[in-house]
Amino acid sequence: MAAPKFLQRNATSGKVTEVIATETGPSAEVVVSTNASGIIDSTLLPAADSTTATAGEALTAGQYVYIKSSDGKLYKAVWSSGGNQAIGFVLASFASAATATYYTGGLNTQVSSLTAGTRYYGDSTTAGAVTATVPTGAGTLSQFLGYSVTTTAIDSDQIEDAIVLAS
Repeated sequence: MAAPKFLQRNATSGKVTEVIATETGPSAEVVVSTNASGIIDSTLLPAADSTTATAGEALTAGQYVYIKSSDGKLYKAVWSSGGNQAIGFVLASFASAATATYYTGGLNTQVSSLTAGTRYYGDSTTAGAVTATVPTGAGTLSQFLGYSVTTTAIDSDQIEDAIVLAS
């Protein structure tokens, strides 16, 4: 397939020339084109459903998070007894007290060792982590986070409310 082209006008001379589009990834003033599969580079698209909060602790890329009501800060979700359900996830690591961007929907592309097509839940043994094992145990929070679409991405468009298990 031939490289995409566009016309560019020189602001000084007024001359119009044909230019081959060679830009990829996020950059100012680029012509958007598709790859060989017909897909636009996702880095050119805005991140959906994102907002910021101050990190209340160090957060690692891929972890699921919640906002603590007592201080309004972002923490790793905890699904063990007495824990707090996830409201979203982070795609980058943040130090405590940093302004952290978190996502309440979309693809969490910062996880690994997944099995594509599998349901993932909050891990009651590791804050912020995921597991394919259905949670059990009295007081444990069972929260469906999404389906893995690859070995490194979970589609978390439908994060469900957690259920406190009776047994």
